[in-house]
Amino acid sequence: MDPITALRQVLANDGLDAAFISSSENWRYFSGFTGSHAYLVITADRQILVTDPRYTEQATAQAAGWQVITHGLDPLPALQQALQASGARRVGYETHKLSDHEIRSLRAALPEIDWQPAADHGKRLRAVKSPAEQAAIHTAVEIADRALADLLPLLRPGVTEREVAVELEYRLARNGSEGPSFGTIVAAGERGALPHAAPSERTLNLGDMVVVDFGAVYRGYHSDITRTLWVGEPALRLREIFAIVEEAQQAAIAAIRPGATGGEVDEAHRTIFRRCGVEEFALRGLGHGVGLEIHEQPRVVMGSDEQLEIGMVFTVEPGLYLPGTGGVRTEDIVCVTPAGCEVWTRSPHLLRIPAASAAEGRK
Repeated sequence: MDPITALRQVLANDGLDAAFISSSENWRYFSGFTGSHAYLVITADRQILVTDPRYTEQATAQAAGWQVITHGLDPLPALQQALQASGARRVGYETHKLSDHEIRSLRAALPEIDWQPAADHGKRLRAVKSPAEQAAIHTAVEIADRALADLLPLLRPGVTEREVAVELEYRLARNGSEGPSFGTIVAAGERGALPHAAPSERTLNLGDMVVVDFGAVYRGYHSDITRTLWVGEPALRLREIFAIVEEAQQAAIAAIRPGATGGEVDEAHRTIFRRCGVEEFALRGLGHGVGLEIHEQPRVVMGSDEQLEIGMVFTVEPGLYLPGTGGVRTEDIVCVTPAGCEVWTRSPHLLRIPAASAAEGRK
């Protein structure tokens, strides 16, 4: 079923005449328009796209079959026109993307409309990826894999976290990424205990484990990968933690199947952590969907009753974070299949900075 038809069914079920869409990921998903500014009005029989003069030609070309309205300095009159033309009386809007000021202005300009705060219909519909979406995410995964492979020969003790991040983002672009999926994370040694550490001037040293978390974007779709690099031979405790994380991820992947819940998959990996006495050092979630946003549905977290469906694409990223010692995280992207899942990320899990590079770092 195409996205517009699916959305219209949701509107009918929710008793809404129209959806008012103001988020970039959803206007791209429903209309195909890739510009940086737009509003959509979708009813049972109309599709209206409102944008500014910079994008009139682009919107007309990309949003085939849509009525395109161009607004002036103030978009409100054009939005009034679009909504009045739609004939809608009960309109659902995206509460997470529309500011209080904007919705107050719309209510004042169109008092005849019953404005209903609505769940993000697009996010729900985007949870199951079409073959075209799967292909785009898979390509983004491949770009990230290639960028990491290109980066590894450059690493040696003495380079800084910030230098690693810069070099990695350059290689993402060289391999075809439209930009980083998010702010690249590089955390060496004890800083690996910070799950979202921003790169610093801290250097990579012999004996470190280094958490590197990054992603690529292809045709608007994101990938997300984490690897924990070994610089020389880390301490025994860190090597043990690495092995536990690997076992936990394998258990989680084995639990993935259509009909399983996000909570059940999370519990599969958490059982390993409890058995090993380290669950207190884990986060509260295992993974998240990826797509036009870096965090989408499904949520693979503690207690989630969201059922997995064929075509869902999400991360599996167990991690352990020991304050003052360091951290380990391994993250792959999987796609749910009738038989379980496919793991799309291909980068090896155990990656060592080459011995020759380590020797150079001691000179």
